[in-house]
Amino acid sequence: MDESREVKTSPKPKAPKKTKAPSGGGTKYAGCADGDCKVSFSGSVTFSLRKWTVSASVEDGGVRVQLIKPNGLGGGGGFLAGPGCAVELHADGGGRLGCDNPEAKPEPGGYVVRLLKLDGDTAAIRAMVG
Repeated sequence: MDESREVKTSPKPKAPKKTKAPSGGGTKYAGCADGDCKVSFSGSVTFSLRKWTVSASVEDGGVRVQLIKPNGLGGGGGFLAGPGCAVELHADGGGRLGCDNPEAKPEPGGYVVRLLKLDGDTAAIRAMVG
């Protein structure tokens, strides 16, 4: 065999290892891991908020939201009829749903989800855990 034609092959480089997303549920909403974020979506969305799971969907001219504790028990939610409306749940299990408290902040152990914008089937919400 003619050695001038011999082709030397080098080992293929290994593909870089994929790293896990930051602790935010492994979603594109990893910024919600700190317990306060704004999320824009069309139709519906599910994301982690600290260790809770938030589900929101545009339906019947508003947004239905639900927050579920990590163990699947408890949580709550409600229907946000328009921008400025919020659902507040307290650590003691109490809560309120309304459109008259635009500056509501969650108390320790509670949460607030506020509808910021609604346009057809596109919405923006702010979710906060105390």
